[in-house]
Amino acid sequence: MAEPERPPPPNPLDMLRDPRAAVDTGLGPVAFVTVNALADLDTAAIVALAISGVIALYRAIRRHPLTNAIGGVLGTGLCVFIALRTGTASGYFVPRALQNAGLTLAFLISILIRRPLVGVIAAPLYHIAGGWHKDRVVRRPFAEASFAWIALFGVRTVVYTVLIALDKEGALAGAVIVLGWPAFLGTLWFTYRYVPYRFRQLGVDPRPPEHRSHPLGQRPSRGDTRT
Repeated sequence: MAEPERPPPPNPLDMLRDPRAAVDTGLGPVAFVTVNALADLDTAAIVALAISGVIALYRAIRRHPLTNAIGGVLGTGLCVFIALRTGTASGYFVPRALQNAGLTLAFLISILIRRPLVGVIAAPLYHIAGGWHKDRVVRRPFAEASFAWIALFGVRTVVYTVLIALDKEGALAGAVIVLGWPAFLGTLWFTYRYVPYRFRQLGVDPRPPEHRSHPLGQRPSRGDTRT
């Protein structure tokens, strides 16, 4: 009896149904900037850390996924440390600028060494066998999609760096929100749609024959399920 075929990767818009990630990662910066404007840097640091800790505790009590909450606590702690050391609220956002600069470089290098990171992540999800990077035609859609992530992380790096240099902490908080989950999900959606489209345009289906019962990137309909 043939092994049942697993569905393709989930639609990225499914992530929109769970607002917890945006709360876990975005509430800290908003609270920090707001309290700093109303009080002072030390109070803002305490409030941001407290909020991140409360969120993580709430997730643990409710048995929600803790990845984003723990990341929020650690990230907030590092940001607060830098802000207090530099004595400026804009210093809170330095780690974000550095993180995005690193991601920009990582995606660029992955294309240059012919191992585009989109392919490294997505190929196993689409059941594409190892060695895909050796085929220029198969590698191309993944490389092209990786440029979208370079654009996202590059724009973040430039915007954050300029606003940090200008000491515009209010604008930084807004930029973090706009360029955070909305921009991330938009880029993820583009990748999700573009890669299968590009394979179809090139007339290539890199999956093994047993996984070609439905178009690449689409879920099988109920009528297509096999026993």
